[in-house]
Amino acid sequence: MVWVQDGDSLLIKKGGKNIRVRLQGIDAPEKGQPFAEKAKYAAIKMAKNRNVQVVVKERDKFGRTVAKVILPDGRNMSYTMVEMGLAWRHIRYGKDPHLKILEAQARKKGVGLWADKKPTPPWVYKRKRKQSQGKQCKGCGER
Repeated sequence: MVWVQDGDSLLIKKGGKNIRVRLQGIDAPEKGQPFAEKAKYAAIKMAKNRNVQVVVKERDKFGRTVAKVILPDGRNMSYTMVEMGLAWRHIRYGKDPHLKILEAQARKKGVGLWADKKPTPPWVYKRKRKQSQGKQCKGCGER
Protein backbone atom coordinates (compact mmCIF):
# COMPACT_ATOMS: atom_id res chain seq x y z
CA MET A 1 0.00 0.00 0.00
CA VAL A 2 1.14 3.52 -0.77
CA TRP A 3 1.04 6.83 1.07
CA VAL A 4 2.00 9.94 -0.93
CA GLN A 5 4.33 12.45 0.72
CA ASP A 6 4.61 14.79 -2.28
CA GLY A 7 4.80 14.66 -6.07
CA ASP A 8 7.96 12.57 -6.16
CA SER A 9 8.12 10.81 -2.77
CA LEU A 10 6.08 7.88 -1.53
CA LEU A 11 5.88 5.80 1.62
CA ILE A 12 5.24 2.19 0.68
CA LYS A 13 4.23 -0.47 3.16
CA LYS A 14 5.83 -3.81 2.35
CA GLY A 15 6.01 -6.79 4.67
CA GLY A 16 5.03 -4.71 7.68
CA LYS A 17 7.77 -2.14 6.98
CA ASN A 18 7.46 1.40 5.65
CA ILE A 19 9.87 2.15 2.82
CA ARG A 20 10.57 5.72 1.73
CA VAL A 21 10.65 5.75 -2.06
CA ARG A 22 11.86 8.54 -4.32
CA LEU A 23 10.59 8.38 -7.90
CA GLN A 24 13.53 7.81 -10.21
CA GLY A 25 14.67 10.58 -12.54
CA ILE A 26 12.22 13.34 -11.64
CA ASP A 27 11.85 16.29 -9.30
CA ALA A 28 8.38 17.63 -8.51
CA PRO A 29 7.69 21.16 -7.22
CA GLU A 30 8.50 21.70 -3.54
CA LYS A 31 5.92 22.73 -0.97
CA GLY A 32 5.38 26.46 -1.45
CA GLN A 33 6.08 26.35 -5.19
CA PRO A 34 3.41 26.70 -7.86
CA PHE A 35 1.99 23.30 -8.82
CA ALA A 36 3.30 21.53 -5.68
CA GLU A 37 -0.21 20.76 -4.45
CA LYS A 38 -1.38 19.72 -7.92
CA ALA A 39 1.60 17.37 -8.22
CA LYS A 40 0.87 15.85 -4.83
CA TYR A 41 -2.83 15.47 -5.63
CA ALA A 42 -2.03 13.78 -8.97
CA ALA A 43 0.34 11.37 -7.21
CA ILE A 44 -2.35 10.62 -4.62
CA LYS A 45 -4.90 9.95 -7.35
CA MET A 46 -2.49 7.60 -9.15
CA ALA A 47 -0.96 5.66 -6.27
CA LYS A 48 -2.48 6.16 -2.81
CA ASN A 49 -3.60 2.89 -1.22
CA ARG A 50 -2.87 0.99 -4.41
CA ASN A 51 -0.59 -1.95 -5.03
CA VAL A 52 2.31 -0.75 -7.14
CA GLN A 53 5.41 -2.46 -8.46
CA VAL A 54 8.66 -1.00 -7.16
CA VAL A 55 11.79 -1.58 -9.25
CA VAL A 56 14.65 -0.54 -6.97
CA LYS A 57 17.50 1.31 -8.67
CA GLU A 58 19.58 2.51 -5.70
CA ARG A 59 19.52 4.07 -2.26
CA ASP A 60 20.24 7.78 -1.99
CA LYS A 61 22.30 9.57 0.64
CA PHE A 62 19.12 10.32 2.61
CA GLY A 63 18.37 6.60 2.97
CA ARG A 64 15.48 6.64 0.50
CA THR A 65 14.97 3.92 -2.06
CA VAL A 66 15.21 5.42 -5.54
CA ALA A 67 12.92 3.38 -7.75
CA LYS A 68 10.88 3.08 -10.88
CA VAL A 69 7.27 2.80 -9.69
CA ILE A 70 4.85 0.97 -11.96
CA LEU A 71 1.20 1.79 -11.34
CA PRO A 72 -1.55 -0.87 -11.31
CA ASP A 73 -2.48 0.07 -14.90
CA GLY A 74 1.12 -0.50 -16.06
CA ARG A 75 2.17 3.15 -16.39
CA ASN A 76 5.55 4.36 -15.14
CA MET A 77 4.69 6.96 -12.46
CA SER A 78 7.75 9.15 -13.21
CA TYR A 79 6.82 9.29 -16.90
CA THR A 80 3.24 10.16 -16.08
CA MET A 81 4.20 13.00 -13.71
CA VAL A 82 6.50 14.55 -16.34
CA GLU A 83 3.98 14.03 -19.13
CA MET A 84 1.33 15.86 -17.08
CA GLY A 85 3.72 18.77 -16.52
CA LEU A 86 3.84 18.12 -12.77
CA ALA A 87 7.53 17.31 -12.49
CA TRP A 88 10.83 18.06 -14.16
CA ARG A 89 13.20 15.50 -15.53
CA HIS A 90 15.94 15.89 -12.97
CA ILE A 91 18.90 17.42 -14.81
CA ARG A 92 21.42 15.51 -12.73
CA TYR A 93 19.67 12.17 -12.26
CA GLY A 94 17.09 12.00 -15.06
CA LYS A 95 19.25 10.16 -17.58
CA ASP A 96 16.36 8.23 -19.13
CA PRO A 97 16.01 9.62 -22.68
CA HIS A 98 12.24 9.03 -22.61
CA LEU A 99 11.93 11.49 -19.68
CA LYS A 100 13.67 14.12 -21.81
CA ILE A 101 11.21 13.55 -24.67
CA LEU A 102 8.19 13.66 -22.35
CA GLU A 103 9.39 16.89 -20.75
CA ALA A 104 9.95 18.52 -24.15
CA GLN A 105 6.42 17.52 -25.21
CA ALA A 106 4.89 18.89 -21.99
CA ARG A 107 6.82 22.16 -22.42
CA LYS A 108 5.64 22.48 -26.02
CA LYS A 109 2.01 21.88 -25.01
CA GLY A 110 2.31 24.28 -22.05
CA VAL A 111 0.73 21.75 -19.66
CA GLY A 112 1.00 21.92 -15.88
CA LEU A 113 3.95 23.91 -14.62
CA TRP A 114 4.92 24.67 -18.22
CA ALA A 115 1.95 27.07 -18.40
CA ASP A 116 4.35 29.41 -16.55
CA LYS A 117 6.87 30.96 -18.95
CA LYS A 118 9.81 30.45 -16.56
CA PRO A 119 8.99 27.88 -13.88
CA THR A 120 11.62 27.52 -11.17
CA PRO A 121 13.03 23.99 -10.88
CA PRO A 122 12.87 22.54 -7.35
CA TRP A 123 16.66 22.27 -7.05
CA VAL A 124 16.97 26.02 -7.78
CA TYR A 125 14.07 26.84 -5.43
CA LYS A 126 15.70 24.85 -2.58
CA ARG A 127 19.09 26.50 -3.15
CA LYS A 128 17.59 30.01 -3.12
CA ARG A 129 15.51 29.23 -0.03
CA LYS A 130 18.56 27.94 1.86
CA GLN A 131 20.65 30.93 0.77
CA SER A 132 17.97 33.36 1.93
CA GLN A 133 18.00 31.60 5.29
CA GLY A 134 21.80 31.86 5.41
CA LYS A 135 22.26 28.09 5.49
CA GLN A 136 24.33 25.67 3.47
CA CYS A 137 22.25 23.74 1.00
CA LYS A 138 23.46 20.17 1.40
CA GLY A 139 20.52 18.60 -0.46
CA CYS A 140 20.21 21.05 -3.36
CA GLY A 141 20.52 19.33 -6.68
CA GLU A 142 20.22 15.95 -5.07
CA ARG A 143 17.55 13.42 -5.87
